Amino acid sequence: MSEQREAQACAGRCGAEKCNVMNPFVDWSFKHLFGTERNKRNLIGFLNMILEAELDSKIVDIQYLNNENISSDKDGRECIFDILCKDEANTRFLIEVQNANISYIRNRMLYYACRLIDQMGKIGKDWDYNIDKVYSICLMNFTYEQQPTLRRDFLLCEPNTENILTDKIHIIMLQLPCLQAKSIDECTELYEKLLFLLLEMKSGMKTIEELKRAVYEHGLNEEIKETFLNVLDDADLASLSRENKAQYEAKLKSYRDNRACLDYAIEEGILQGIAKGEAIGMEKGMKEGLEKGMEKGKLEIAKSLKQQGISIEIISKCTNLSIEKINSL
Repeated sequence: MSEQREAQACAGRCGAEKCNVMNPFVDWSFKHLFGTERNKRNLIGFLNMILEAELDSKIVDIQYLNNENISSDKDGRECIFDILCKDEANTRFLIEVQNANISYIRNRMLYYACRLIDQMGKIGKDWDYNIDKVYSICLMNFTYEQQPTLRRDFLLCEPNTENILTDKIHIIMLQLPCLQAKSIDECTELYEKLLFLLLEMKSGMKTIEELKRAVYEHGLNEEIKETFLNVLDDADLASLSRENKAQYEAKLKSYRDNRACLDYAIEEGILQGIAKGEAIGMEKGMKEGLEKGMEKGKLEIAKSLKQQGISIEIISKCTNLSIEKINSL
């Protein structure tokens, strides 16, 4: 551990000018922090934390692979992954970051994993189906289920006995809005601490030095601490070249524009739901129409609040909807 780095982390003082912290969920940023040969130590640390309970031994080295999965025929679908690599045992790791709520996200991650397995096929009679394992990991800035949890792990297994058919496909879905910790100290798992750090960077509410100080004060072991500090060093916008900073700012603008469009679409959807209910009601009577419009509006609002993790009891009090009705959304 560099003593100079530790001194810098402790040298911040009140009123000091805030450092610019890179948003790690902008696609350019995530690849800059974890997807380059220069920063592959960050990805190794990332994978070891996410897969701490699954790996028999820690990953010590990885090799980046071509992240463009080209279809074998001209009419097939092309896949472009965020990060694709393999370790010394030829286990493949596909890492995706999704900021917008998209349909069939689990099917998408399964499809990506199957495309990687398909690439392992060998032409000729010697193909013996001894395929390598694929981890498909998705970090989502949204939730996809009615009762979301931070982490879901999926394997191919028999429903009644949970007897695993094969461990060659392992899909991990991380629903980041479910991480409610207010500090690193409140995180129990290593991967939760890593996700907390990334979310703190995304919020932009703390400086690089403040984030480093939190890392030092938490008492992490040297290996994990080093990974966190490396990520923070690479996320300091002041360290970027002029060209890289311009690329980041262009991607950040696109990220914010897409976020604004999504927020607008959600708001419009709620308003249109109310308007549609009122329009239908007017054909059958103004009173019935207003009631239906208000009811549909309440349902849309309740569904939105539920997706944000607000408790069912609070939603029920705010909308006057029954707990059973809210649970069914």
